Amino acid sequence: MATTKKKPVTIAKTGAKKPATARKPATKRKPAAKKPVAKKLTPAEERDQKAKATVKELLKDSPITTPPQDDLLILDESDKEPKGVEWLEEQVTLQSTEIERLRVELATEKQNNVTLQEQVAKGGGVSDSELQKNVTTIFNELQTNYLKMGRNQQTNQPNLVIPPAAFMNRLIMFFPFLKGLKRF
Repeated sequence: MATTKKKPVTIAKTGAKKPATARKPATKRKPAAKKPVAKKLTPAEERDQKAKATVKELLKDSPITTPPQDDLLILDESDKEPKGVEWLEEQVTLQSTEIERLRVELATEKQNNVTLQEQVAKGGGVSDSELQKNVTTIFNELQTNYLKMGRNQQTNQPNLVIPPAAFMNRLIMFFPFLKGLKRF
C-alpha cells in the first residue's frame, strides 16, 4: 500500500480543496452610537464660552435671572417683601448726606483752584520756564553722578545709589509746591 502524501505546495498547485468547516453565524452588532463631532472653536468663541460659564456661575446665587430669549438682566423680587417707606426714607437720607459731602469737597477744590490761579498771576507759582530749568538741573545732576560713579566689578551693577529721602528733599527744594505732600 503506497499512500501518496501530497505536499502542501502541490495541493495548492493542483487545486485540491480542504474540507469545508462549518462557520458560525455572524452576530449582528448594533451600530455604534455616533459621537457628535466636536466643532473646533476659535479662540474668541472659547473666550465667549468661558465668560458665559463664569457669569452663570457668579449669578447662580443672585436674584438676577436671564430670560433665554433676551440678553437683558431682570431683577427677580417676587419672593421678597416690598420695602416700606422707612427704607426709602433711610436711602434718601444717605444719598443726601453723600451729596452734601461732595458739595463741600467741590467747594474746597474750587477754593484751592482760585488760590493757585492767584499765585500764578502774582508770579508766586512756578512758571513753565522755571519748571523746565529745575527739571533739567535735577536730570543733569543725576546723569553726572551716574556716569561718574561707574560700575561695581563683582556685580556689574551701577555704583550710584540714590537715597530716596535725600532725592525727595532735593525735589522739594526745586519744586516748593511738593512741601505740602511730604510725609517723611
